[in-house]
Amino acid sequence: MKKGFTLIELLVVVLIIGILAAVALPQYTKAVEKSRATEGMSLLGNLVTAEQIYKMASGSFTNDLSLLDLQLPGVGSATVSTITTKNFTLTIPTATATNFEAQVRRVNADGTNTSGDMSYALVVAIDANGNVTRTCKGSETTCKSISNGAAACPSTGTGKDWCYAGDLR
Repeated sequence: MKKGFTLIELLVVVLIIGILAAVALPQYTKAVEKSRATEGMSLLGNLVTAEQIYKMASGSFTNDLSLLDLQLPGVGSATVSTITTKNFTLTIPTATATNFEAQVRRVNADGTNTSGDMSYALVVAIDANGNVTRTCKGSETTCKSISNGAAACPSTGTGKDWCYAGDLR
């Protein structure tokens, strides 16, 4: 009697491995993107804290990252309002005496904008009352994953958690 595996047995094993890989790969991709989004959330969280400290000291928000007590890549003594990391581009479109908004947009490693489900931006805003609003704009699938399944943002009020705010424009 010969010992070993038949061709059919080997094909069944290869088929099972293929099915498992097909099921696992999308979950792996989603987990990797969620961890990348955490980098953006952390970047924005640190920025909000630094902006609040700056506002207490000077009376207004700033879009000049070099004035903040925050270490960011590419920020020296010159005026800087946009930086690019490996996964995100950080911009501050609004910084006045009473309002502040910052956005991190997902980019590829070469700095170009992502597309499809990987195209999204995380936005943090502080209103005149000091309320902080955190939203995700872009791919609904990715934003809901980032916000742990939260649906659309509430029409009124602010929240500590991230919510989906519609398409990226």
